[in-house]
Order: sequence, then structure tokens, then C-alpha cells
Amino acid sequence: MNVLFTIAVLAALAMWGLAVYNRLHRLRRQILAEWKQLDAREKAGAAGVEGTRYNELAAAYNAALEAFPENVIAGLAGFRPAQMFVSSPP
Repeated sequence: MNVLFTIAVLAALAMWGLAVYNRLHRLRRQILAEWKQLDAREKAGAAGVEGTRYNELAAAYNAALEAFPENVIAGLAGFRPAQMFVSSPP
């Protein structure tokens, strides 16, 4: 009986860890997609390039990296904080 309980606990921990990893990975993909859009607009010389959406995503991602339990998984999986977007002066 103890063996089955231990297996169940380990399976639950693995599922929890996978869910946390998937959440962090999804946030990171959103940040990268938004960064590519910002970078393309800035290189194209678009006036008033604003990174509000990117900075919101980066702030949420960085907050998740600092909170428990994400900080445990982030450390093991190698997730790093995202840099905030600062537009270059015209």
C-alpha cells in the first residue's frame, strides 16, 4: 500500500512540475513573439514604437519566475528573466 501511495505522490508531483513548466514556456513564447514584432517595427523606423504589451508580458513572466512554485521549476529548467523594453529616442 505504501508503494502505491508513493507512486501516486510522485506522479502528482511530476504532473504539477510539467504544468508549471508549460505555463512558463507559454509565457516565454508570448514574450518572444511580442519582442519580434517590436524589433521589426523599430527597425522599420515606425514612429512612436511602444512596448506596453511586451512590458506587461515581461512583468508577468518575471513575477512568475520569482514566485513559488515556479521559481523551483524555473531554476531547474534554466528560465531567465526577460528584459523590459525601452524605446530608443528618435
